[in-house]
Amino acid sequence: MASKLLVSALTAAILAGNPVTFAIADGEDTVASVNGKAITTLERDTQAAQFKARGQNATDEQVVDELVSLSLMSQEAEKMGLDKTPTMEAEMKIMRARVLANALLTQFTESLDLTDDALRNQYDKQIASTQAKEFKASHILLEDEAKAKEVIGELDDGADFAESAKKYSTGPSGPNGGDLGWFDAGAMVPEFSQAVATMEPGKHSAEPVKTDFGWHVIKLDDERAKSPQPFETVKDQIRNMMLRDKVAEYIDGLHANATIER
Repeated sequence: MASKLLVSALTAAILAGNPVTFAIADGEDTVASVNGKAITTLERDTQAAQFKARGQNATDEQVVDELVSLSLMSQEAEKMGLDKTPTMEAEMKIMRARVLANALLTQFTESLDLTDDALRNQYDKQIASTQAKEFKASHILLEDEAKAKEVIGELDDGADFAESAKKYSTGPSGPNGGDLGWFDAGAMVPEFSQAVATMEPGKHSAEPVKTDFGWHVIKLDDERAKSPQPFETVKDQIRNMMLRDKVAEYIDGLHANATIER
């Protein structure tokens, strides 16, 4: 669980395609001085890179203005002793650890060889292990179980399902004979999907199915294998999934090789 939380918190920018850049400076020249304390090109370029990672564009002058304001405020805070309080010392310790952790994970992810071939191999494995289906079904939505059982009895005696849906269903699909069209399991509430998955095409449910919407009498009209999404459509999702897995594995390894006392 700890690894998953760390992966979620520390790799968001990387997974979004905006890896944190820690140094793009062209030297240590001073670009400004605040009460004798220098602001360097390295600090300016690092701050500019952080702005860019957040989707913010800023000129060099705007970045320096930001750093000047930060320097002024931090100097004032130090004069007041705010940096010496236990809470602030703890926050600064955590902030330093977080920056170093981001640097470590950035270096680690950049070393990964997630080529198109590797991504396609994962894509092929997922398709091979997935037996996804789509269903075409109709339903009659009723307010109570007793009425639903009564309708099932009529259907067992030969009543037409579409006509029964028009007559009894309280749902919006009733006027259309209860037709829900094609859908995959994830599009419906779990109770409905589970019932449909166990049914035989052409048959109606032998018992009412209860959901938050009411009581359903379901007829499975047809089913078919679900066509997988094209590789190019899901390539980025697969990359992010593999990246998360590898980062979690890496952090788990750090845990396994450390002496941790709680």
